Amino acid sequence: MKVLLKLVSIAMVLGLSLIPLGCHQNSKKTETTKETTFRVETPEISGEWQHIFNPNDTRSEIDTTWYTNDHSFAKGPDGKWHAYGIIGHKPINPWTGENKLFHISADSISQLTWEDHDYALKAKPGVERVLWAPHIYQEDDKSHMFYNIGNLQEKAPYYASWGQLCMAESDDMFNWKRHEFNPLFSDPGHARDSFVFKDNGIYYFYYTRTFNEVDTRSSVAVRTSPDLKHWSGPKIVHTQPYEADWAGDAESPFIVKRNGLYYLFVCRALTDYNETHVYWSKDPLNFPIENLVTSLPLHAPEVIKVNESEWYISNTGWDKKGLYLAKMKWK
Repeated sequence: MKVLLKLVSIAMVLGLSLIPLGCHQNSKKTETTKETTFRVETPEISGEWQHIFNPNDTRSEIDTTWYTNDHSFAKGPDGKWHAYGIIGHKPINPWTGENKLFHISADSISQLTWEDHDYALKAKPGVERVLWAPHIYQEDDKSHMFYNIGNLQEKAPYYASWGQLCMAESDDMFNWKRHEFNPLFSDPGHARDSFVFKDNGIYYFYYTRTFNEVDTRSSVAVRTSPDLKHWSGPKIVHTQPYEADWAGDAESPFIVKRNGLYYLFVCRALTDYNETHVYWSKDPLNFPIENLVTSLPLHAPEVIKVNESEWYISNTGWDKKGLYLAKMKWK
C-alpha cells in the first residue's frame, strides 16, 4: 500500500495518469473544450465624404498644391477632437518635403471644417530627416505621439534603409516634448507608420517594414512593451505576397479589436495607391493573408470609434487636397 501511495504521489507531481492493470479506460468518455464562436464582421463606408481639412485654404507661403497623408485622430482633455499628420506640397518628394506635422481640431467629430493650428512638430535639423505618420495613444491624461524620422544617410531613399521610430509626449495636445532616448528602435525597410494600442495589460506597437534586410516583401511587424518606452524585439505579423519596394504594400497599419476579434487595416500603396485591405484574426500576433475580409478604396485610413454605434473612417493622400471623413458601419 505504501508503495502504491508513493507511486500515486509521484504520478501526481509528474502530471501522469495511473491506470490499474487489467482495467481499461472508458473509450466513450472524452473531454470537450467549449470554443467561443466568433463572427467576422465587415467594415463598410456608410456616409458621404466630408472634406474636413484642405491645407490649401490656410497656406499661401508657397504657390503650389498642398496635400496631407498618414495621420491620427484623438480626443483631447479640452473635449475637442484633434488630428495630426503628414503635410507636404507638390512637387512630391517625401524625403525633402514631408518634415512637419499638421495639427487641426474640432468641437465635434462631425464638424464640417476643422480649425488649423501651428505645426505640432518640425523636423530637427541634423537629427530628424522627415516627420512621418504620427499615431496618438492616450493614457492617464497624457498623450503619446509615435512617429518616424527616416534615416540621415545620403542614399537612404534608394534602398530599404532603416527607419527610426520615435515618441513625443504632451499634456495639452499642443505642446509636444520629444522622448529623451529617441529613437525607441529602428528597423529595415524604411520602418514607419506607427500604431499603438493596449490589450490585456500589454502595449502593442505595430509598424510597416520589409520582411528583413534581404527579403523586401512588404510586412507589418509588432513589438510589445510593459510601459511604452521599453520594447521587445520585432515579430512579423502580416506579409503581403506582392513585390513592392520599401514595404509599400503594407503601409498605414491600423488595428481594431471588436467582439473578440482583431482587424488589421493595411494600405497597398505601391500596388494600388487607393486600396486598403482588412484582415481578421483571433491572435493580435498573426494576421494570415488568407484571412481577407474586404477591400476599401482608401489611402492610409484611420478608424475612429466615438461609441459602439458611431464609427468614422478617413481618407487622404498625395492625390487629394487634404483630409476626409465619412461614417462607417460594421456589417
